Amino acid sequence: MVTETDRQAQRLVGVLGGMGPLATVDFLRKLVIATPAACDQDHIALVVRFCPEVPDRDAAVFGHGISPEPMLVRAALALRQAGAQVLAIPCNTAHFWHDAIVKASGLPILHIADAALAAVPTDLSDAIGLIATRGTLAGAIYQRRMPQAAWVVPAEEEVTRLVMPGIRAVKSGRIDEASELLGAATELLIGRGAQVVLMACTEVPVALAGHSFRVPMVDPTEALAKACVRWALQPSAPAPRQDPAAPAAEPVFRESPVFDCKRR
Repeated sequence: MVTETDRQAQRLVGVLGGMGPLATVDFLRKLVIATPAACDQDHIALVVRFCPEVPDRDAAVFGHGISPEPMLVRAALALRQAGAQVLAIPCNTAHFWHDAIVKASGLPILHIADAALAAVPTDLSDAIGLIATRGTLAGAIYQRRMPQAAWVVPAEEEVTRLVMPGIRAVKSGRIDEASELLGAATELLIGRGAQVVLMACTEVPVALAGHSFRVPMVDPTEALAKACVRWALQPSAPAPRQDPAAPAAEPVFRESPVFDCKRR
């Protein structure tokens, strides 16, 4: 239960969401569940910017279409103006613009990859499977946060045939189809030796809810939600670490089809 002292010391979390809409709702639900609350007043304060109009992140990583950076920055600035003291972005691929958002807004970001990797059992970190968009994989959004890990990632053909169609299916409300596709992609990673699998696109936990696999599954959406609760309720919590000293993220796959959210 949250005490009156805790409530007065709470900090305001800004959620830069809508990418995609159902995934953000899933994040907010998990944040509420993660909060140690006995009544409405015990819950943490949030300001949410729901931005489904942000241009396609996956295509932009490869230089296709309109860059989402200006719109992400404007949304972050609006959250700051509304009083947010820290940002949470329940979209993995959007973290490709992490540094630009932090620099322009002046707000720290609770990095979804840091939250997820902290939830990986240390004895299973030798072979981490990653189900993610082509942009998240190519931008090394997770790999750069834990470069010492052995990463098991989908083959390009599997991304094209299973992962991206599964993510698009969630965005268009075809959850059963998404579950089948993303479940198959997960089994392929496990078959190649993944000891634990990160569901590193916020649509993936929506599709795989209720699935059972023979290795642990880490939900970055849930991990980020818990990180937000800790940040809001613990004023002494350390500031989110920023990207380690490393070259700016560059996509690994230079040639990639444009991600069309309407293409099945």
